[in-house]
Amino acid sequence: MCAQRGLLWAAALGYKIPMQKNNQLIEAADGTPIAWSAHGQGPPLVFINGFTTSNFFWRYFSERFRHRATLIHWDYKGHGDSGPARSETGCSMTAMVDDLRRVMDAAGVERAPLIGFSMGCQVMFEAWRHIPERISAFVPILGTAGRVFDDLMPPFIGPLIGWSVRNQRPETFRKILSASAKLLQIPITHDLGRALGMIGTASRADMRRFRQHFARMDAVTVQRIGQAAAAHSALDVLPTISRPTLVVVGGRDTFTPAHVGRSLAADIPGAELLYLPRASHTGLFEHPGEIGVRVERFFLDHRLLG
Repeated sequence: MCAQRGLLWAAALGYKIPMQKNNQLIEAADGTPIAWSAHGQGPPLVFINGFTTSNFFWRYFSERFRHRATLIHWDYKGHGDSGPARSETGCSMTAMVDDLRRVMDAAGVERAPLIGFSMGCQVMFEAWRHIPERISAFVPILGTAGRVFDDLMPPFIGPLIGWSVRNQRPETFRKILSASAKLLQIPITHDLGRALGMIGTASRADMRRFRQHFARMDAVTVQRIGQAAAAHSALDVLPTISRPTLVVVGGRDTFTPAHVGRSLAADIPGAELLYLPRASHTGLFEHPGEIGVRVERFFLDHRLLG
């Protein structure tokens, strides 16, 4: 019944209802194969991943919506099931917005809410600069609008990661990424990550999925995307946003501290704020119910969900 109601609501809103598609590929402007999928029934919701993550980060959160919406997921170049970038320009923020547009085109989605995590928030706000007509709402979760490494884990770890992404030679960065992937396999790193506030209460099983994905990424592409994210800012477009916006902020997030998210909400006209005092940067694993309930109410309030 929920699925049928979702389909009727989508039709009433004038949405073109996407088909169910799994493990699909489109071609980016530079020829890179981009992996995407569509699941569920009803109005479309488009998800935008964080840096070095894939669709598994949404597995608990999206469960709430799969019977009431069509969930569109995709992987950045060099991540998940997408291919390594075939050009340096293909790793720019503008190129990632173009990848998003192509995924929406392939899925038959003319207009939809964008739900972004971490660096995915940068991508969604840059999308407002280029394809505002394709966006009906914004839900930035635990992210910022620019220069993703600037506020990352001060005073030492974040700046060190940012410096490595910006300045290391590609071959050196490849070795660093490979060594990091091996280091993440050591059981004690989970406890260390918790002690440093990097992973909060995320389970070992969830972090195992992250480690497996991390080990498969293309190092050159990851570094180039990281460099683009480090240099990019969409802060200038925030005051121009005229779509409903719900900003999700974590009180224990050491990657995107709470003051960054609060500032983001303050800069967007009419933005709503969900503050989760105990959420770390892995809040989508830790608090999917709290986030999901609030996002669902936000969509219902703005007539974006059946």
